[in-house]
This record gives sequence, structure tokens and C-alpha cells, in this order.
Amino acid sequence: MELARNPSDKNINNWIAFNKKKNALNQRLQLRMREYLTQTNQLTPKVAEVIKTRSIRQNVSFDPSRYRVRMYFDSKCPHCKRMFQTLATLQEKGIYVEALQIDDLNVKKSTFPIPTRKASKSEIKKHNISAVPFTLIADLKKKVLYPPIRGFQSVESMTALINEGEKL
Repeated sequence: MELARNPSDKNINNWIAFNKKKNALNQRLQLRMREYLTQTNQLTPKVAEVIKTRSIRQNVSFDPSRYRVRMYFDSKCPHCKRMFQTLATLQEKGIYVEALQIDDLNVKKSTFPIPTRKASKSEIKKHNISAVPFTLIADLKKKVLYPPIRGFQSVESMTALINEGEKL
């Protein structure tokens, strides 16, 4: 992981390109597997329903490199800890994510699956953060900041929010 050792612009761009290619290949494989299983009648009704649901979800896609997700969290909050899994999945999809800690507890950064740093008092005041997790999504192409998201969100709900923002 050259990116973790040396997060230069070139390495970040390479990581984003790698994730795009990996996702494209994965989608191509899933499509071909679906065709094969359908042709050979190896689908059970339950598997067919799951495939149908997933294909509907995958029809809407977005460019992950144009989004930034920032979560403000408290290190003792169980909802924030759950939200880290959502952010880790979004990061695997190629979206840049970061987390800012609002409490003063000294926690090793290696405990979190994504990059973290301490939030400044001015940031907390600027966004009027009173409850966590508090998540912001920025669209770099449109240069807009989505309305703040309060509380735990699943990967599907975060993806749906981004897809809705793309339609506007």
C-alpha cells in the first residue's frame, strides 16, 4: 500500500483509478455470472430475487472521485463506531472520507479504519454540532455541500443520498 506510506497526489489518483477499474471488472463478472446462471437454469427463486434487487441498486452509479465525506464523531459513541463501517465501505468504493474527533479522549488512530484527526472548536461551532455522528457530503464538481446528516446511516442510504444529489 504505497498510498498509506506516501499519500501523494499521484498515489491518490492511482488508488482512485485502481478502485474504478476493480469495480468495473467486478460488475462485468457479476453480469456474466448472472447470464450464465440464468442460461443454465441454476437460479433458485431466492437467488433470483437477490440478483434482481442488486441489479436495481447498481443501475444508478456516480463518480466517487467527485465526493468528499466528513464525519464528526465522539470516540465513546456506539453509533459513531457503527458509522465507521459505513465510511470504510464508501472509501473502498473510491470516495474520499475522513473523520474528525470532537471529544478530548486520547485514542490511537490505528483503532479506526479511516483517517482521523481532532476537530477544532471553530469547526464544531461553525457546523453547530450538538449530536454525533454528524456527517457532511461535499460534491466537488457542483461545488456544493449537502445538508448535514445526523445519526447513523447505512451504505445504501448514503449512496442513495449521493445519487439523489446527482439528479438535482
